[in-house]
Amino acid sequence: MNDTMRICYFVPGAISAAPGGDAEVQRRQTYLQSHAGDGIVVEIRDNPDGPPSIESAAEEQRAAAGLLEVLPVATEGLEATVIGCFGDPGLRAARRLVKIPVIGPAQASLHVAAQMGDRIGLLTVVDAVIPVLQELVDEYRLSQSVIGVRAVNVPVLRLRASREEVIERMVFEGRRCIDDGADVLVLGCMTMGFLDVAETVQEELGTPVVNPVLAALHTAEMFVALSGANS
Repeated sequence: MNDTMRICYFVPGAISAAPGGDAEVQRRQTYLQSHAGDGIVVEIRDNPDGPPSIESAAEEQRAAAGLLEVLPVATEGLEATVIGCFGDPGLRAARRLVKIPVIGPAQASLHVAAQMGDRIGLLTVVDAVIPVLQELVDEYRLSQSVIGVRAVNVPVLRLRASREEVIERMVFEGRRCIDDGADVLVLGCMTMGFLDVAETVQEELGTPVVNPVLAALHTAEMFVALSGANS
C-alpha cells in the first residue's frame, strides 16, 4: 500500500453550482481533510450536470444516473470513494463499475449506529426525503432497528444559513425520536453533517449522534486499510 492514500468524496449533484459555489467545495474539502487520518488525502469532485440539491426520489434518480456516468473516470488512481449524498444514489451499480471500495453514507452510518445502540432515530431535511430513507432502511434490513425518520423541514440549500434554527429543530425532533425509544440518532443528510453540529446536539440530548460525513470517511479509510493488510 502506498504511503499516501487518496479517497474521493464524490458529490453526485452540482455542488459547485449551488450557493457558495467553489468556496463551499473548499470548505467541505478542508473539513474532510481535517478529520482524515495520517497519510490520507481527500479530494472532492462533483457532477456539474447533477441537481444542486437532492431532496426527492426524482432527484435521487437523476443524481444516480450522473454518478454512474462520471464515476469510472473520476476515481482513476484512487483507493476509495464516498458517495456524497446520504441517499446512497447508485451505490450498488457503482460497486460493479469500479474496483475500489464505494461507500454509501447511509449504509455506513446506519451500521455504525446499530453498533452504538439498539434503536435508531433518523433526522433528515424535509418530509419529501422520508420515504426515500425508509426504503433504504428496508433495503439494508434495518427496519427492526430504525424506529422512525423525522424531518427538521429546512431545505438543503438553506441549512448553512439557518444553522442555529437547524440545531433547535434537530434537538426538538431528536427528542421526539428519543421519546419513541431511540437510543442513538443519525443525521440523514450530508449537508447536515458538514454543519458540524452532531456533538452539540449530542450534548443537548445526552444521546449519541452519528455524523454521516465522518462515518462514511472513516469507513472508507477502514476499507482501504483492510485491503492493504490483505494484499
